[in-house]
Amino acid sequence: MIRTTTLTQRLALLGASGALAVGGALLPSSALAAPAPQVAAVQMAPDHQAHPVGNKTTTKTETKTVKRFLRDGRVKVTTTKTITKTTKNHHGKVVKTTVTTTETVRILPAPDDD
Repeated sequence: MIRTTTLTQRLALLGASGALAVGGALLPSSALAAPAPQVAAVQMAPDHQAHPVGNKTTTKTETKTVKRFLRDGRVKVTTTKTITKTTKNHHGKVVKTTVTTTETVRILPAPDDD
């Protein structure tokens, strides 16, 4: 029985045997030498430049405190907290802005003057 091989099979066998022969020839000389640094032979550029995906939200918080002395000696402390959230798309265009303001009023007793 005569076996026939295709050109692709012969070339694959030739390439594999050649690689083994070259690897075997280099092995004894590299066994005594210092290890070579690993260097990437080929660096491939990315297919497409990466764009940021989705939206980006930034938050800005401002706090303002005002103390006011009342006629009867007590202290009125008003704290205003403003939170601004800005959402931008990947092109930098503002998509949404939310402003939340919270005001807290506390009345403290008159300070003791000793």
